[in-house]
Amino acid sequence: MLVSLKQEELVLASEASWRSDILNQLGIVHRCLAHKYNEPRYSGGSLIDFVKQTALEKARSIQSENQSAIIISADQLICLDSEVFYKSGTREKAIEQLQKLNGQTHQLICAVAVLFKQKNSVQYESASLKMRQLTETEIQNYVDQDQPWDCAGSYKNESLGSSLFEEVSVKDPTTIVGLPGNLLLNILREWGYSNLL
Repeated sequence: MLVSLKQEELVLASEASWRSDILNQLGIVHRCLAHKYNEPRYSGGSLIDFVKQTALEKARSIQSENQSAIIISADQLICLDSEVFYKSGTREKAIEQLQKLNGQTHQLICAVAVLFKQKNSVQYESASLKMRQLTETEIQNYVDQDQPWDCAGSYKNESLGSSLFEEVSVKDPTTIVGLPGNLLLNILREWGYSNLL
């Protein structure tokens, strides 16, 4: 039997507004806290395992201060062939990343982790995105308008960044934004909670 998710306190281990927006769209009342995990750089092995572990560690980093709450966290990486793209951090590096992705098909991996007391679950979803062949001026104008240097791959799919792509293959569009809502709801329902009660 499912019970209302509203009876539990939920904490999102992120201050990213786009992740909070996804929870709001799903009707999940929550508060946001910055995680305390010092995220490492990918150094080899399974990229999926790396993204899942990072999402889990983000949640764990605030668990001791929020022991009665359901903690939600997410992590996302973009890869083109063997190159991994992180948050660019600057306008110049954002332009450089988009130049590399320009006209190419890349993969995006996004994991969501949920912790509650002694329980945890981590799941991931992947997406394939083919970027249009953009001019240098288009890339620069996009970066100046969306200022996407706080996003992996330097694009915001929830904003103007959605117009950069000619083909997108993904089960759930929220995966590209940064938190796969379908997987989150699956985990919560497995644990007996509904966002619709």
